[in-house]
Amino acid sequence: MSTYFSEKFKQLRKDKDLTQEQIADIFHVSSKCVSRWETGTNHPDVETLPHIAIYFQVTLDELLGTESIRSEGNVYEYTRDIRNLLNAGRFNDAIELARTATKEYPLNTTLHYLLVQALSVANETPKSKDKFKDEIIAISERIINLSEYETSLGQSVQLIRQYAKWNMKEDAKRLLDTLPTDIWNTQEPWIGLVLEGEEWHKNQQHRIIRARYLLEYLIGEFISKADLNTMQKIEYRKAKLQIESLIDTIAYDNAEDAVNHLELADEEIIITELYCEIGDRENALAYVGKATNNSMYHIEVMDKTGEDGGNYTAWETPRNLPWILWEDHLTKPVFDFVRNDERFIKCFELLKENSHELKS
Repeated sequence: MSTYFSEKFKQLRKDKDLTQEQIADIFHVSSKCVSRWETGTNHPDVETLPHIAIYFQVTLDELLGTESIRSEGNVYEYTRDIRNLLNAGRFNDAIELARTATKEYPLNTTLHYLLVQALSVANETPKSKDKFKDEIIAISERIINLSEYETSLGQSVQLIRQYAKWNMKEDAKRLLDTLPTDIWNTQEPWIGLVLEGEEWHKNQQHRIIRARYLLEYLIGEFISKADLNTMQKIEYRKAKLQIESLIDTIAYDNAEDAVNHLELADEEIIITELYCEIGDRENALAYVGKATNNSMYHIEVMDKTGEDGGNYTAWETPRNLPWILWEDHLTKPVFDFVRNDERFIKCFELLKENSHELKS
């Protein structure tokens, strides 16, 4: 195991017989900032690191730890193991492993992102409600600072959404001002005009997929905030599913490979509940059947590992999808409307029978 940056930096400072305050003056930061560098709770940004290396007359590899920098296999293993812990709902274990990984690889944004993901899931649990908010903000800001501008935009958007969720509107607006102001007058919609052949084909698929996710988000926000009656909510959710299906056909060479059965099941069970609210038995039973079928597909792949050794998807609970549909949804009183129907009973029992904890 290599010497991590915090240990190396502290040793270099002591070798020169300098105090933290003197180092702070040299690199135009606060002494508190230097203290955090040495405890490993924070690290210099990418612009400062080369200056530190030059000042102490060492290479960046020496400053950060040659073995750690070059041991990409360790990053791969950390990424896989953190993901699998998240998949199994063991987010506290995922947090501790991700914290260790980011200390070893202070410039690796993927590991930092996984730490934010783990903290965000844990932050929503009743026992840890908002416990990790400050840490999420600090690490998210660090990812933004470590990344190139274009790469940082995605993390900026995620942090804006978190700020808005926590009603930190001024912080959200501050970060919002760093984003491009208009998607219309950018490369995004028009780059296809200058491309040809296979390059054009792949690029258009990529742009359509991105547009799909943006449209899904906007429709979802509209449904959640607009003053809609139950029938309108149903129609908008069904339209959202139709848009996804159409775009998948256009944007993917094999549309079935692109189908997210988890998202379909989540959406369909909500539609089922809405149909129960308005007393539409046949549609309610049709959609509970669809949700059940999609959860059965999901269970077939959810415990399997991909080529990278990672499981199907990050998951915030040890329960699998059938368990969630059965326990969190179909036991609600609103489903009493169809509870005695044979078709509902079949779905209920099938979900219950296939409920189990995820493999880690």
